[in-house]
Amino acid sequence: MLNKSQSISARLSAEDYAYLMSIDRNGAITQSEKVREVIAMARESTGGHSLARSYLSSAEAMLSLKARYLEENQRSLLIEAVMELLSESAAIFQNGSNTEPMAPSLEKDLLPTVEAFLEKMLLLSQQSSPRSIHKESAMKIRERLESENIE
Repeated sequence: MLNKSQSISARLSAEDYAYLMSIDRNGAITQSEKVREVIAMARESTGGHSLARSYLSSAEAMLSLKARYLEENQRSLLIEAVMELLSESAAIFQNGSNTEPMAPSLEKDLLPTVEAFLEKMLLLSQQSSPRSIHKESAMKIRERLESENIE
């Protein structure tokens, strides 16, 4: 059975030692702290804590749906914007669920994704010939955005 902490010994090349000692993360100063930071960095790159990994995972989950959509040869800016919003939002939620406190970080990270979605809806509403399967959808979005601007 392991104790609370274990002592390890390792022989490193001069290059690896220099790299280890160059790690400047979370105030790591001692060799032990730096080794713990290397382990934390490795865990982050393989776990759900990596935004890139989370994004790839969420994009992969949407892949079959996107492929089927593209096969149908009917393009809709609304559908494409929502699929992108879902993929990116899922990645942000997966990546940010371990931060404390969670809500401020999620809101900050979600804002660019939501802004991009809103820009696409604004574009859809302003197009004279919107890229939409059902023209009523584009008209409804246009009406909603215009009514919000009046108030």
